[in-house]
Amino acid sequence: MKDYKPYRYQLRQSLFFSTILPVFLVIIIGLISFYAIYIWVEHRSISKHVVQSQQEITEINHTISKELSDKRRVIEDIDINKPADITRLKRILLTIVHQQDATLYYEIEGTKQTISNNYERFNTRDMYTLYRHAFTFKDNRYTIRFYIFNTSTLNKIKSESEQQAIMIDRFDNIVYTNGERFQVDDKFVPSKFGFISDNRTLNKQGEQLILYKDIHETLEDGLYLLIIMTVVLIILIIVGFMSAHQMAQRQTRDIETIIQKIYYAKNRHLGPYEPLSKHSELELINTYIYDLFESNEQLIKSIEQSEKRIRDIQLKEIEKQFQPHFLFNTMQTIQYLITMSPTQAQSVVQQLSQMLRYTLRTKTSQVTIQDELNYIKQYVSIQNTRFDNGIHLEIDIPNTLLQYAIDKMMIQPLVENAIKHGRDNQLISIYIKIKITSHFLRVFVRDDGLGMTPGRLKMVRESLVKDVFDTEHLGLNHLHHKARIRYGRCSRLRIFSKQQEGTLIIYQVPHKRRN
Repeated sequence: MKDYKPYRYQLRQSLFFSTILPVFLVIIIGLISFYAIYIWVEHRSISKHVVQSQQEITEINHTISKELSDKRRVIEDIDINKPADITRLKRILLTIVHQQDATLYYEIEGTKQTISNNYERFNTRDMYTLYRHAFTFKDNRYTIRFYIFNTSTLNKIKSESEQQAIMIDRFDNIVYTNGERFQVDDKFVPSKFGFISDNRTLNKQGEQLILYKDIHETLEDGLYLLIIMTVVLIILIIVGFMSAHQMAQRQTRDIETIIQKIYYAKNRHLGPYEPLSKHSELELINTYIYDLFESNEQLIKSIEQSEKRIRDIQLKEIEKQFQPHFLFNTMQTIQYLITMSPTQAQSVVQQLSQMLRYTLRTKTSQVTIQDELNYIKQYVSIQNTRFDNGIHLEIDIPNTLLQYAIDKMMIQPLVENAIKHGRDNQLISIYIKIKITSHFLRVFVRDDGLGMTPGRLKMVRESLVKDVFDTEHLGLNHLHHKARIRYGRCSRLRIFSKQQEGTLIIYQVPHKRRN
């Protein structure tokens, strides 16, 4: 019996699938949902902030351009060599700077001198060049530049949302950053994992503002949490498995006993009645199993007896169908010999009576090989009387096999087939040989008669599987069905033949030696 306890397994699985696993799945789904929502919210936040920052930078640029355009004449009248004019120019530029909600630095660069409000000497290469325009003063031509060091929006976004900004030119070179991950003058390569970003175009030169957020730490925290949850789940599974096993074993002991009894009943090995260890509703099933087993045993015995009787009747019917044709031909021969050769007629009658006594014997369905061969010799002798000794019979069987038991009329149909289908008004030789293996007895009957064409051989082979009672062909068909009824598929009948060369029939059945 297979060690399979489905009900116990079902209880064990119910603990996992109804408690532990759902909780774990809820946590996993919650964690994944949290990260999905988190990324979605962050992406929306970055998209919103990048638009705000772009608008702010664009507005600052527009304001500076407008203010300088309005004061262009005033600026161009300034003599950069006069301290008073320089002070007036600084006042104009500082007014523009202080009006903006950003940290701006200006720089006036010419051939003679450079003027700037960058008193801390910050490197302007790390700032974004927001505005650049050339002005012609009285003495020379100067370029005014405005640099963004930071804006209030970018500062707020960085401090509150941890979103950092970079600005790149149209060649993807970084021209500004307020974070530490990227450096100015580096090539910007978008990261495929661990970053959320969005971008907007700043001006017609193709410069872009990019806001990004590094979520590696958040993802790593989630990974650590997932590892901890996995370890906890493994511990829960081990503890749950042990607890479920003990609980299921207590709850299903009687059920397993009933399953074992069903298995024994199925294989017809159920012993006397035994009650269950605990009195419960399962005892009704236990009692029913024993009642059903007894009824089933009685039914099986009845069926076996009926099948045996049916097989015996079928075998008798098959044996009877061998006789009418042979008896009719033999009686015609005797009728002819009574007037022509009474002595020979008397011999044929004696042989026929011995054959009938052999076939009508009902005590047993099996005979020795020697008895079957004696019957065949008498059969061939009568046929030689009919056909003027045109049949030559040769038997090659060791004496050690003569007492082996075989079915009655097992070899005779093979000889009859050779005479009936192989003879053509000429001498025919029939050769009988019997071999034995550890499990099977094989009969070889070969003749040198007409043989069969391939088409005829195929038809004869196919006729073997037809119902013995639905065909007019007896002989081999009857012999094949008789063996199948008695031995099942252990028996085999094979036919080999070539036209004008003869036929070989090999008949195989299980054997046993007769006491």
